[in-house]
Amino acid sequence: MTAQFFGSILVGLIVSALLFLPLLAWQYRRYGRFDALRMLWTAAGFVYATAMVAFTVFPLPEFTDGYCSAHGTRPLLDPLRFPRELVDLVRPQGPRAVIGDGLVWEFVLNIVLFVPFGLIVRRVMEWPRGVVLAAALGTSLLIELTQLTGNWGLAPCAYRFADTTDLITNTTGAVAGLGLAAITPRLLSTKAHLFAHRDRARPVTRGRRVLGMVLDSWFLVLTAALGGTAGSTLFTLAQNGGGGALSPEQYLALERTIVTGAWIAALGVIVVPALVGTGASLGQRTVYLAPVAMNGSRVRLLARALTVQGAMVTALFCGFPSALLVVPLGATTLLAVAVDPRGLSCLLTGCRLRDARQPASGEVAATRLCTGAVPSREPVGVTR
Repeated sequence: MTAQFFGSILVGLIVSALLFLPLLAWQYRRYGRFDALRMLWTAAGFVYATAMVAFTVFPLPEFTDGYCSAHGTRPLLDPLRFPRELVDLVRPQGPRAVIGDGLVWEFVLNIVLFVPFGLIVRRVMEWPRGVVLAAALGTSLLIELTQLTGNWGLAPCAYRFADTTDLITNTTGAVAGLGLAAITPRLLSTKAHLFAHRDRARPVTRGRRVLGMVLDSWFLVLTAALGGTAGSTLFTLAQNGGGGALSPEQYLALERTIVTGAWIAALGVIVVPALVGTGASLGQRTVYLAPVAMNGSRVRLLARALTVQGAMVTALFCGFPSALLVVPLGATTLLAVAVDPRGLSCLLTGCRLRDARQPASGEVAATRLCTGAVPSREPVGVTR
């Protein structure tokens, strides 16, 4: 059980880390802001989901010859089995026997296992109480069917008991979770509150600027991977499907094709957004940032896009060692965090940043970045 507990925490945290950027992008586009507490609750949900899988499936026994005939399980369909066995336990041994009995602890743990279900689903997803209970019952039924069918036929036989009593205890745990959600402080913005303030312009903070940079890097990596895959596919088709081993010359040509495809795709995801709309990059668009060029110059916006991202992508394409790019990339990030919130690209091209939800005319009170001061001539969320 200890291995299952710590293993589920580890796997849940890994899943949370892998999905952080997609969830960040989804959260910004849905709610117009980053909500750290909601993200923490989401991570807790991933940990809990992996724990459910771990306690349902693991540990796996050694399916040696004859295991299924000797240890195969059958379903326990009597919902009153537990109270009967509890009475049989207490009568001869007294109430103290309950403390150390494994059957009682199993009963209690089955309740505790579903307390987070009721709490998380009600608090984060904000489902109605009846729907939460129905979902808890359905999830419990899915678990019991998994155990009844030997992980849906993936195991040679069923090795855990499918028990109808668990349906009752699990649903009871969800009821307890609903009770906790009702009596504990919320500490989490409701969806209604987030939606109500979704279109409100916010100050352009350093953290938000860095999030945009991180998302830009993520979009570039994904796009480069797709471009390289497309290049590899086109090369294979050009070779008539390739039927045998590639020669050394063909390997070099394939490598060049993959790198070229990745470079073209990455450059496209840098240039095209700069020529459309506000000229913001994909990462900036995700976090509602928009660059403002002097006199609205589109050339300046294009130059801003190419100054850092375009230069680094092209350097990689030309064979510049990726390890040596860590230093300028780190310096650029440090500049955005500690020195000038506009970042290197805006600094070199004379651009500034504003919240994309704020009209470019800027006829509202301004807020200086990270200072709380209220200048008189710039719109909310603008950096010079």
